[in-house]
Amino acid sequence: MIVWLNGPFGGGKTTTMGELLALLPDAVTFDTEQIGYAIAPTLKGVTRVRDFQDWAPWREIAVASLVSLERFARRVVVVPQTIVVEQYWDEIVSGLADARVIVKAFTLDCDPVEHERRIAADVVEAHAAGWRRERADDFYAARSWLGVKTDIIDTTALPPVEVATKIAAELDRS
Repeated sequence: MIVWLNGPFGGGKTTTMGELLALLPDAVTFDTEQIGYAIAPTLKGVTRVRDFQDWAPWREIAVASLVSLERFARRVVVVPQTIVVEQYWDEIVSGLADARVIVKAFTLDCDPVEHERRIAADVVEAHAAGWRRERADDFYAARSWLGVKTDIIDTTALPPVEVATKIAAELDRS
């Protein structure tokens, strides 16, 4: 099973993932963003894109990697990755479904004021603040389809441990 944590850039996915892994000790994590970093040196000279997710190979490699890791590890794989383009989401979920991999997707939403507070408070990835702010509107524009295709959790007033507890409880029900 893949547990996908979507949400605004800098909104708390990685922090929540850490809490979720404490509740699911047999789970593992895979950051598909690393695929983007790995293929960027090769593809930057081929096609310039705003985001590595715009490269079809990123989506294809993400699916292939997740299928292989989930089968090999035989554990829940937690993926903290923001996807704001519905077509890309559909490609990834369809590819995983074709491989018979179950996906439980959660969008960790928060209001814009709280999102900005989290970006400003992040000392670990402070260098990403500008990019996160730049991409906030992309996430907010995607909320309508995310509300249909993922389970939305309003994290505005919830600490990450409570968000992780809600996700773990939902996984127990499935």
